[in-house]
Amino acid sequence: MATISDVESGKGGLPLSDLTLVRSETDVRPKFGGATEYLADAPPSYASIFEQIRKAREESEGNVEFGKNASTAVAGSKGCTFCTAVLMVVPAAMVAMGALSLYLQDCPIERMIPIYLLVFGCFALLKSLISLFVRCRNHWDNESEKNARTNPVEGLISWFLFAWFIAGNYWIYSVYTTVNMTDPADANYCQPILYQFAFWVTTAMYIVVGLCVLTVFCCCCTVCCMVSKGSDKKGTVS
Repeated sequence: MATISDVESGKGGLPLSDLTLVRSETDVRPKFGGATEYLADAPPSYASIFEQIRKAREESEGNVEFGKNASTAVAGSKGCTFCTAVLMVVPAAMVAMGALSLYLQDCPIERMIPIYLLVFGCFALLKSLISLFVRCRNHWDNESEKNARTNPVEGLISWFLFAWFIAGNYWIYSVYTTVNMTDPADANYCQPILYQFAFWVTTAMYIVVGLCVLTVFCCCCTVCCMVSKGSDKKGTVS
């Protein structure tokens, strides 16, 4: 057996320096360079809607272009897609209430009220399903900006829903003062849950439109403030 002195002198086969060299050549240690390449290839995180609006402001040359880019960012966001999915509960409830009341003939004072709920709910549900499918496909293809464009089929359904909504207003509000919700034998009877549901769903649509108009007004005021603030900063710098 070779001693330490033999190894150091080279009599044991290889000098100590050569053994160190061999060890360094054969030493295999894990390399983490691949992790860096993996992180570089990882998909980017989705920015929040506020960051997208701020980016749209930086890339826009005027207020009109900023409004267009901001609306595109909002319409193409995943939050808007989520809201579309959640709001499908309303037309589904309208279909269920209208179909059940039409079958039971619960509203002799105005037989069009359950038909109004059934038809409006079906077409609104169809519109929401088409919109949800298109949005999910665009998100999957990383083309969220296409969500701001109006689908021709959705536009046609929207016009029909608008006309049907106007007719429903007449059928519901015209019997508001004469409807009887206590005596089923009366000719002016309408099942209370059915009528109240139809009344408040229709009224809620006006409330939503009012809130949307208020939101748009606040956004316009915010944009004007941002523009005036930016103009003041440019004037101060110059």
